[in-house]
Amino acid sequence: MNYDLKDFLALNKEYESKPVVPTPQLYTPEGIREHGSTWAERLQKQLGLAGKRVLDIGCGRGGMAQALATKYGCKVCGIDITEYKEWAEWRAEGLQLRVIDITREDHSSLGEFDIIYSVTVWEHIKHPFAALKATREHLSREGKFYLVAHLYRGATGSHLHHEVFFPWPRLLFPDSVVMQFYQHIGKGSQRPPWLSKLTAAEYLAHFDAAGLKADQVWYSVRNIDEEFYTRFEDVLGRYPRFDLERDFIHAILRKA
Repeated sequence: MNYDLKDFLALNKEYESKPVVPTPQLYTPEGIREHGSTWAERLQKQLGLAGKRVLDIGCGRGGMAQALATKYGCKVCGIDITEYKEWAEWRAEGLQLRVIDITREDHSSLGEFDIIYSVTVWEHIKHPFAALKATREHLSREGKFYLVAHLYRGATGSHLHHEVFFPWPRLLFPDSVVMQFYQHIGKGSQRPPWLSKLTAAEYLAHFDAAGLKADQVWYSVRNIDEEFYTRFEDVLGRYPRFDLERDFIHAILRKA
């Protein structure tokens, strides 16, 4: 069955009062600081990285890198493929933010790190396997790499949850309908974000092929809305249920 803009709008109206992501991240200065501080605390608890040399791949606006440098005394290098205006606002000893695409450019000047992390970035990387191999080069002998990636088949994996309230919109609708939706809400010719469609199983295979060993792997899981699933089983039934339940893959990796 093909679903069109009319169906999209009806579903969005239906789920407006019960959005799949009730409180999306805010990209205000306060929101960036709060998000960075929260994740810095999680990383410290998970990895014990205080005082260590740390690489943040896909640092974005730099909130996590800044929090690690100021709160935990890390020597942090944050890299991204574009510079953000917020970078000029961060001031901390041991903090460095650089524009580098490790899948395309010479990144040898980065050196080695005790801890490398990347949070909800890998799904946006067009050459994820190349990025894994490059990351391995920068791990110290005992170094750890903590990867968190948003999974495309998860209920929130479409990355549309600031405007779209129902689950799995890009599994149910082609991007052409999403673009029509953006036009309908006044966002002109905006396109949905480019996303890798790697499954959890494909991530695990990529780790192995890149020479990385997973010490721990776990998933952020969301219970399936059974009523919704039954309504759209003609589409959703094409995917394994465990893939539909998994929003994020978490992996702690080291050199094999």
